[in-house]
Amino acid sequence: MSNELAVYESSGDIAINRAPEEVLEEAKKAAKALGDVVRNKKKPVIMNGEQYLEFEDWQTVGRFYGVTAKVISTEFIQYGEVQGFEAKAVAVRPDGMEVSAAEAMCMNDEPNWKSKPLFQLRSMAQTRACAKALRNCLAWVVVLAGYRATPAEEIQDMAQQKTDIKPPQSKSAPIPSEPGKSAKESFIAELSNHVKGDVAQFKKLMREFTAFGDNKGIDDVAKLTEKWAGSALGKLRKLVAEKATKPEDVQDAESCTKDPFTCGVSMFDEKDKAFCGDNNQIPCKYQTVKETF
Repeated sequence: MSNELAVYESSGDIAINRAPEEVLEEAKKAAKALGDVVRNKKKPVIMNGEQYLEFEDWQTVGRFYGVTAKVISTEFIQYGEVQGFEAKAVAVRPDGMEVSAAEAMCMNDEPNWKSKPLFQLRSMAQTRACAKALRNCLAWVVVLAGYRATPAEEIQDMAQQKTDIKPPQSKSAPIPSEPGKSAKESFIAELSNHVKGDVAQFKKLMREFTAFGDNKGIDDVAKLTEKWAGSALGKLRKLVAEKATKPEDVQDAESCTKDPFTCGVSMFDEKDKAFCGDNNQIPCKYQTVKETF
């Protein structure tokens, strides 16, 4: 037997360890399970119509992959009159191997933390570091679930307080949902019935009904909270009621399929409004093209 050592040199190329299809299939299952948990949160962190996950949510998805986070150091820091803490954390596998690391600070120059005691700043710095360590290795799964990849603890000053993000409040009594159904379930069911299965129209109306202020609205039912659903349900029912009370003998452009050159518009009133050739009591959709006839 030869005593010579064999030397192998790595090519340095990044290689696929597992079939991409298999990895994505597992990730989709994890994303669905995460969504089932997160969508039931009573106080989600939402800014500009998009939801951000808090540390406990990152812990949840971490458990799916056997990854957890631990703090390895926390230091008091000061820059002039500003003071706070910097924490370092790592994400680890069950065998102890570190798969990610992150640093984060919490300082008293932040609006939400300027009057808080130092122990709370220390705790938040640790929370942010742990959430970021998990985010660094698991953000791709969270994005598949439809959520933002930035931990909520990093944007809460921008979002202010979670309870500040509310749909517009109506002065009238809240819109009741169907017996045995939540406002969200009622809204989804009634909107689906209203659009008759048209997915594009469903998303379009959902965005309109959930928009308020600078918020452009959402079209993902997974992100729809009960409070937003209640407001949206009221708008939907108002639209349905208005259509139900519209006179049946009013012809509009969407429902009329007649060709203005062949339908035989019979007359114009003193304001040059055309009437339908089949029934001269029904306003014609071609009201502004008198010269056509």
